[in-house]
Amino acid sequence: MPYVTAAQVDEILGSDWAEEAAKPLAVQMANDWLTAKGIPADVDDERIVRAGAYLAKMAAGGTLYADSEGAIKSESVKADTVSVSTEYQDGAKAMLGDMLYIKDLLRPWLNPFGSSVRILSRL
Repeated sequence: MPYVTAAQVDEILGSDWAEEAAKPLAVQMANDWLTAKGIPADVDDERIVRAGAYLAKMAAGGTLYADSEGAIKSESVKADTVSVSTEYQDGAKAMLGDMLYIKDLLRPWLNPFGSSVRILSRL
């Protein structure tokens, strides 16, 4: 059950929020994003539909899963002789937007502890 459909996004944002050909993928990405964030799919709440509409708009514009440079620890700017410096958090990695999307799609199957650690369950 999808959180939002292209018809609902058209109703909320108007039909010009994206090119017709881009709408199905944008709506799918919005629904996948909501699923990855753990939003319950069986809840009938207009706020979720509205959020999904804006997520679809972001997906169509390429900003829902935009490239990331990593977590910034500090930035500094010097006015004279122009100097800009950015320091990233330890272990921060640049990540492409597509990879962020892929990780959200696969989150239910990805092991948060790394591939070498397995959680054992008793039968």
